[in-house]
Amino acid sequence: MKFFWKIFFTTLFISVICFASGGYILIHSNFNSLLDNEVQAARDYGDIVYYSLANELKDTSAASHLSTQSEREDTLKTVADVAQSININNMNQRIAFGILDDSKSIVFSSLSESFDKDMLSSLTDNQAAWCLKEKENRIFIQAIRPVVFREKIFYIETIRDVTFIFDNQKSQYDTLLKIMLGMLILGGFITFVVSKILMRQIAALTKVTKRISAGNLSKRANTNGDDEFAALSQNFNKMADNLEEKIKELKEDAEKKELFVGSFSHELKTPLTSVIGYSDMLRRKEMSPEKVHMCAEYIFSEGKRLETLSMRLLDLIVLKNQQISFVSVDMKEFFKDVCFIIVSPLVRSNIELSCNIEPAVIAFEPELMKTVFINLIDNARKSIDSDGEIHITGIWNKDTYQVTIKDTGKGMEEEELSKIKEAFYMVDKSRSRKQGGAGLGLAICDEILKLHNYDISFDSTVNVGTTVTITMRTAI
Repeated sequence: MKFFWKIFFTTLFISVICFASGGYILIHSNFNSLLDNEVQAARDYGDIVYYSLANELKDTSAASHLSTQSEREDTLKTVADVAQSININNMNQRIAFGILDDSKSIVFSSLSESFDKDMLSSLTDNQAAWCLKEKENRIFIQAIRPVVFREKIFYIETIRDVTFIFDNQKSQYDTLLKIMLGMLILGGFITFVVSKILMRQIAALTKVTKRISAGNLSKRANTNGDDEFAALSQNFNKMADNLEEKIKELKEDAEKKELFVGSFSHELKTPLTSVIGYSDMLRRKEMSPEKVHMCAEYIFSEGKRLETLSMRLLDLIVLKNQQISFVSVDMKEFFKDVCFIIVSPLVRSNIELSCNIEPAVIAFEPELMKTVFINLIDNARKSIDSDGEIHITGIWNKDTYQVTIKDTGKGMEEEELSKIKEAFYMVDKSRSRKQGGAGLGLAICDEILKLHNYDISFDSTVNVGTTVTITMRTAI
């Protein structure tokens, strides 16, 4: 069953049960109150009759001892005569009553109805009792109380018609049922409308979840209001944002892995094809020493490229799981070592190198950072045909130390700047391969800088040059 119908039927059920229970208690309480009043009235009538008879009988002569049968009969006759002669009224209404002797025989009765006298057997000398009697679809209260006249026990019986109380109760129950039926219709309609209004956000949220599950991750729930449903929608939207971001990252990672595998396969295919081809020539053909040397040279150079590729891949894998130790390094001395390592290939390419480093002591892992700067300077060298310039600058910028490497090389297109840190990506593939590149240098540099929590940025203009900026935050 849907949650909407659960709310609808539960609300309606609780409302009807509460209303019915309240109505029943009210009707039953009113019925008991009216019945108690009528019972008390019947008893009061019995008391009135008793005091009236007692008052009349005290003025009549009586034997001191009622020992003989004739004296008892005389007493019964006297009581009957007195009861018949007096007219007892209450609020201008004549009180009907009956008098019984101790043998349940009727001495006198002005009652319009006659009932059995079974109650007499359970009464004591000073105990009154009452019961309900039904006759011809009418209901009466029969009240009997014991009295003593002239040392003889009599019983005064009064009867009250209480049919109207039961008719009133039945009428109230019928009215309650009609009201409950009307309440079911009207309350059901109101509950339906209110439940629909309350469930709108849940219904809208359900639609959004269906669309998201179908692949439309851009859909979001409406967050109007400040109730629990609005809070639920807000939390759902946050979850959907995180989910969309995670899925986007997974897709990007999957694409990167696919590109990585494709690039890796391509990088392996070319040198392996050369190695297999030239080695097959050596195996199958008789060649001059010069050709044998040429084939061996090709096999050696491609083998070295495969070795470089495998070592770079190993470095990249190791770096992703490496824990580094920071060491305080003097930046001037550090760049003296870097320039000494890189100066030979720059001289052979007629490239001028200038280095302007402000004094600073920075905490990092020196060997890894040497790999970064040597790679960046070597990339700058490869982008310059000949007779170019490379400028290295280190300056303070507030609480960070920035190192820039600026070259006068070919530069790059803007769309290439976002890809250059990807593994195997090379701006000029043929030129990079000739110079021994594998397209992994910047990927390794990026991993090293991430380990140090440093930033790297690129600014390049085609045919003007490229500027690389590294921002170092661990200054001491």
